[in-house]
Amino acid sequence: MWERLHRALGAVEPWTIERALNFAYGAGGRTAEGLYDSGTQLRLAGLKSVYDLANLFRGNYDVCVSSRA
Repeated sequence: MWERLHRALGAVEPWTIERALNFAYGAGGRTAEGLYDSGTQLRLAGLKSVYDLANLFRGNYDVCVSSRA
């Protein structure tokens, strides 16, 4: 099964960015740090520190804010 999945993903690889929040794959890993580049990670952490003080949006890929990390 995994071989077929990797073959299918390889076939569409030229048209992908190797990450999607609902279907994480590739070398990035399955953490927020693996899904986002460093600039995007910093921007999201900044937004989260202003708008999500209670850390409500953490279920799938929690964006760590330095004061909580």
